[in-house]
Amino acid sequence: MAIKSINEILPKLDLNVTNRCNFRCTHCAFDSGLIKIPELSLKEIKKILKETEKLGGQRIDITGGEATLRKDIFKILKITKRLNYQAELVTNGSLITKEILEKLKKIGLDSIAISLDGSDYEKYKKIRKTNYRTYKKVLQTINNALEIGLKTKINTTVFESNYKDIPKITKWCIKSGINEHGLYYFTPVGRGNRSSEKAVEPLKWLKFIRKKMKPFRKEKIKISLELPLIEKKFWDKSLGCIANTSRSHLQILPDGNVYPCAILASYYRPISNLKNTSIKRIWKNKKLWAAYWKKIKRIFKDQKGYCVNFKDAFNIKNYPSKKYGFVCPLRKFSLQEIP
Repeated sequence: MAIKSINEILPKLDLNVTNRCNFRCTHCAFDSGLIKIPELSLKEIKKILKETEKLGGQRIDITGGEATLRKDIFKILKITKRLNYQAELVTNGSLITKEILEKLKKIGLDSIAISLDGSDYEKYKKIRKTNYRTYKKVLQTINNALEIGLKTKINTTVFESNYKDIPKITKWCIKSGINEHGLYYFTPVGRGNRSSEKAVEPLKWLKFIRKKMKPFRKEKIKISLELPLIEKKFWDKSLGCIANTSRSHLQILPDGNVYPCAILASYYRPISNLKNTSIKRIWKNKKLWAAYWKKIKRIFKDQKGYCVNFKDAFNIKNYPSKKYGFVCPLRKFSLQEIP
């Protein structure tokens, strides 16, 4: 589906400020900690943020790698707040002290998103590959963030090995006073291609959501989730490639390469690089976007234009294809949206 308007605002950036990481998570799309990527300077980041603000930028996720490994992370966050962005810091939580949290709150950070993929250490370590001491440090960071009144989100990646544990994590989030629980469906790209972990079969996941997760709609906590498959009677074109149909954000990697989404970033298929041009020139260049999507469709022509081979990637065996349609794995649903 073609983009209707090339001049619409650019409301959100996902800004990977570094690919350095102290973790080696099994599913990492960017192979963080192993693949070295040059980093934009603070001056270059400031320029990007100013240009995006002029294009209508409202939200920014500061992520990595592990974003807190940048020594100038506080300066980056201060710039986002001076430009009136709604800013979220995405982190594994292992390097953050209470003093750092106090400083983040003073800067005006709107929210912190911390990864937690299991209700206990045995489940967590299968995904995050850390020791028990680090796991306890992450839990302490979550508790400290809540204690000082910082809006806190828990991010959980969903696998075959942990999906049954998710209601338990959600219950813990509710009991602890977490503001949001985000469930991210495992898409095997980047390091995920080499992972022994498997995606939970999509129909199994859809049924699980309806049976085990929908009861949480009555709770105050916000729950967002991803799913790659839904009945065609609930499907429309907006659920296909969201990067092509909605143009709601850009993904920028540490080297200045610009992508329409995290999956295409994991394939290192950039639209352009900010060392050579500006955000405005990328966002409003109709010919550039048309050529880019033409190239992407050619690259993935054997997958009917999708950037993911759904049947292989998600272990889809037998399902009535006339009944179900594929959904972009990055499309976020609220529990209220699940029919």
